[in-house]
Amino acid sequence: MPLPARFLARLRRLPLRLRGRLGGGTEGLHPSTFKGAGLTFVENRPYVPGDDPRFINWPLTARTGEPIMKRFEASRDLVLWLVVDPSPSMFLGDPVSPLRWALELCGAAFATLQATGDRLGLIVPGDGRTPALRLAPKRGRVHGLRLLETLVERGPSRPTEAAWREALGRWGEHGKGHRLWLFSNGAGLQGLAPLLKPLAARHRVVWFQPTEPRSRWSVDWPDPGFAPTIERQSWDLAEDPVVKLNAWLRAGGA
Repeated sequence: MPLPARFLARLRRLPLRLRGRLGGGTEGLHPSTFKGAGLTFVENRPYVPGDDPRFINWPLTARTGEPIMKRFEASRDLVLWLVVDPSPSMFLGDPVSPLRWALELCGAAFATLQATGDRLGLIVPGDGRTPALRLAPKRGRVHGLRLLETLVERGPSRPTEAAWREALGRWGEHGKGHRLWLFSNGAGLQGLAPLLKPLAARHRVVWFQPTEPRSRWSVDWPDPGFAPTIERQSWDLAEDPVVKLNAWLRAGGA
């Protein structure tokens, strides 16, 4: 299902701003907590015993008569995982289903990361009949379009705790500072809380929940019992999700 050109044009205007610094030192577009050799010069400062002499600013040292150090700040890629709940209720809705809502937000993430050169991955749990879907984070337009097309072609399934465990695999046990955006109306999240709790200590996890406050047919799904470290964004399904995401990103939501 190709995405309309007008929709893609709107997505390209989205900013992706980070609320906090990322851990690690991989070269990329976003600030990192790792200090040392890197791409971005930060400042000159007085020498402190133990500093690496390779980073002495010799011209400035000669002018001042005191050893002056050059300090750099490393940068790293942003890695964003899109995690979609494939429960049957996600496919139901008039005029917009929760899955279509999630697809637009996934498209917004793709367009944004394409502009910044960061990496995007996808996780969708399965069930006894449908295997879990996992696309490793990569850059580029081809990968992003494949990710969206794969999600569009995906059918419903009923994830259990075991299915979520299979889908997540060993992601999150190593590294730090990834982003995980979970899209679900709450129907298929039972058993996920204990799996996300240790991951949320190392990475930033946000649950995007579509709601229908004006509909008498809306369902209140059981509370998944997520830890406070998991942020929850409940947005009206009738509102434009791309506009909501734009405002959230501009406020430092990512």
